[in-house]
Amino acid sequence: MSMLWVNAGECNQETTVEARHTDMTHIAVELTTTCEHIQKLADALKELDIAHEMSASLLETEVYRLASQYICRNSCVVPSAVLKALEVEANIFPAGEVQMTFLDLG
Repeated sequence: MSMLWVNAGECNQETTVEARHTDMTHIAVELTTTCEHIQKLADALKELDIAHEMSASLLETEVYRLASQYICRNSCVVPSAVLKALEVEANIFPAGEVQMTFLDLG
């Protein structure tokens, strides 16, 4: 199982993404969140085909297709976190810290 925590930034919403193999080609995704929009995504997003999600263009992934229906803004980082958890669970890339920091606000 792969699990990661997301603090989405200024909106102060938090989400935990849990990914676990259900068989050799599928991964179940469970989101626990404080965000009503991500909760709607969580209700729709259950099991993902690893090969499809990792090889499709961004707009053709099931993650982003569903996210476009439910999340409140395009800059939400949770869909990216779901794909990151998927690739870690599938042993495509190792787990590693992800960070965004504003360097110049002027």
